[in-house]
Amino acid sequence: MKVGITKMYADIAKIIGIENYDVVNPYNNKLTEYYDLLIISKGYKERVKKLNPYPIFEIKSATFDDLIDSLNGLKRLNIGAPNKIDKYIETIQKKKNEIKSLKYPKNVKINSKTEFIKKIIADLGLNISDDGILIIPDYMVDKNITITTIDENGKKTYIMLNTHRYDLNTLERIEDRYLSIIKSINKLSVE
Repeated sequence: MKVGITKMYADIAKIIGIENYDVVNPYNNKLTEYYDLLIISKGYKERVKKLNPYPIFEIKSATFDDLIDSLNGLKRLNIGAPNKIDKYIETIQKKKNEIKSLKYPKNVKINSKTEFIKKIIADLGLNISDDGILIIPDYMVDKNITITTIDENGKKTYIMLNTHRYDLNTLERIEDRYLSIIKSINKLSVE
């Protein structure tokens, strides 16, 4: 089986033992080779399908549990080596437990306009509230969307979250997002 996988998830192909794969960009390009399966980011299936009419598997990776669910989905499709997938899931579970054992105030109110970030907030056990500290993904800033929230002391009270760091592997990106939120709310709680 020949698999096309996006750059964002190329590390997963190596870790779980997918043997016959190419790193591809099916989001804006019609692929010249045939693939039995394309592995892409969640939310882009219709866009990719218009250009590349191949079977598609969408990886969810907002949270640790999303990634575990995605890996189990690949295992059900017989993509990758089951023992390597199980080992990677154990690694993810350990990292999740490590992150969740960190100290941070759970009574902080957080606000986000994206479901992606709301999932992380909920997983951390934080309160989602319209009047909470705003967390925005970096891609909203890149589109020149102006978001300014000022607290009663005149301080900016939003957190920008880096979401697509290509310098990190998939698990590191998830960990980075969680740690960024934890460090930011710890800092804001001290100020």
